[in-house]
Amino acid sequence: MTVSGSDGNILIAKPNNSLSPTGFVWLFVGVFTITMTITVGFTLAGAWLVLPFAGMEIIVLAYVLINAYLHYGDFESIKIVNDDVVIEKYSYKSFEKFTFQRYWIRVTLHDSLDGTTAIFIGSHGKEVEFGSRYINKEEREVIAKQLKQDLKIV
Repeated sequence: MTVSGSDGNILIAKPNNSLSPTGFVWLFVGVFTITMTITVGFTLAGAWLVLPFAGMEIIVLAYVLINAYLHYGDFESIKIVNDDVVIEKYSYKSFEKFTFQRYWIRVTLHDSLDGTTAIFIGSHGKEVEFGSRYINKEEREVIAKQLKQDLKIV
């Protein structure tokens, strides 16, 4: 999404969070209730070996939902402020900020380490990958073209 403001252009890339934090809780409670109801039924019928497997299922589900919740606010952004281009990357336990001179910056599309095409922004031998986790291939090409346009000296 691109937003123009008085302080320059901002481009933010973030994951599609289709489940709210409250939704994580409701999903877990729902699956837990259904699983435990079925498990108790099978246990009362004499199939007690279902208990440890149901417990492992609930533990794995809890781990996955907690991990998804912790990364709920992850994002990458590019801000064009006067003569500077500021790139910020926020993930659960890390925050990185890169600043480049607008006049020297280059935007390129080339293959990243995992084999996908990625946007690289940088100058003077230092490059930063942008949006590879949150933007699909077609959007990357459009965004790279838009960035090149926005970074032209006005």
